Amino acid sequence: MKQLFIQAINLVKQNRFYSIISIVGTAVTIAFVMVVVMIYDFRTADIAPETDRSRMIYTDIGQTLRKNGTNVNTGMGKVAFDALFTKLPGIEDATWYEGISRIPCSLPASQSTYNCFVRSVASNWFSFFHYNIVSGRPFTQEEYDARRRVCVITEHTARQLFGTVDVVGKYFFADFVSTKVVGVIQDVSSIFQVAYADAFLPFSLEDEDNYQMWTAGLGGFRRGLLKMYPDTKFSSVEAEVQRRQDRLNNSGQEYIFKMQNLYTQTNYSFFRGSSINASLAYGLLIIVLLIVPAISISGLMHAQMQGNLAEMALRKVYGASNLSIMGRLFTESLVTTLLGGVIGYLLSCLLIFIGRTWLLGTGGVDLDGIALSGGLMLRPLLFIIALGTCVVFNLLSVCLPAWIAVHRNIVSILKGE
Repeated sequence: MKQLFIQAINLVKQNRFYSIISIVGTAVTIAFVMVVVMIYDFRTADIAPETDRSRMIYTDIGQTLRKNGTNVNTGMGKVAFDALFTKLPGIEDATWYEGISRIPCSLPASQSTYNCFVRSVASNWFSFFHYNIVSGRPFTQEEYDARRRVCVITEHTARQLFGTVDVVGKYFFADFVSTKVVGVIQDVSSIFQVAYADAFLPFSLEDEDNYQMWTAGLGGFRRGLLKMYPDTKFSSVEAEVQRRQDRLNNSGQEYIFKMQNLYTQTNYSFFRGSSINASLAYGLLIIVLLIVPAISISGLMHAQMQGNLAEMALRKVYGASNLSIMGRLFTESLVTTLLGGVIGYLLSCLLIFIGRTWLLGTGGVDLDGIALSGGLMLRPLLFIIALGTCVVFNLLSVCLPAWIAVHRNIVSILKGE
């Protein structure tokens, strides 16, 4: 095998034009394929702090309306949330939160004001995600129920406001209201659509009661997040939620509530609210990105092999089988393909980093603040996918021209016909 790779490298040096074209073509192809794979992976894989994405169900915001279809308003309140999601079969735990908002934050007696992304969350929010706590702790159930003005902030926010992360017990103004810091967590990249925020406040601080009065508690500001048991099927949860919703709306109240949609992680991240299958769409895109360039490269390989037909014919004369010749050609081509694959993977990382604001950005957050750490970019799964893509691309681009070449008539080749 070692000798075969040495011969392959020498062959690359001898055919520099074909090799450069093959390497560049492979690199560009792998780069685009890996960009698609990375975007899908970043959005759906179980990655800290969203380590249980595969078990998560996200709720729509829902809507309240009268039975005659009038007075339609968006939003879910406590009564609707409890009726639909409390002690739901197949669900390990449930929590709620409000959509992210941007508010001014500053220190007392300071002229400097910073805009921070704040999310109001339930008291069990921090058990749903694996945040790395730098100092302090999350707010407690007692603080939540007492509606105390406490919060958990990120390292970046702590340094921006106080110049240090040693800020537990200190106060700052969040939306012009004095707020106590009880915990500091490691920064969260904004590619995590739900786990991300600069600061987390208790949801109990929201003035939800006034909004709920005229809808009998059905309306509010809540978005639900459910964590399934590992063996739970999403379809069974959907069916049970629909059954509970029908029971709630048949209880004789003036207003009814419609959940509209529940989402898995993949559906929540891609084509939300449509019937498009994200996995199928991305799979077809990858196939197209592989096959179309492979056809072009295979044409180049076929032209290159025309110059090596006499050598292949002589090998067959001396007893080499078609399979061994094709294997040799495949191995020789694999060297350039792997080299192109490495360049393509590095290029894909560069493209993702440069274009992260529009490739990975989500609505409502600071796109300029998207951070991509080495742990996200250099994951073993991505290396395996890149390597597998190289092998598949090599198979597509080499096997057909190699099969045509080895099935040519030996006598005709040696005569130059």
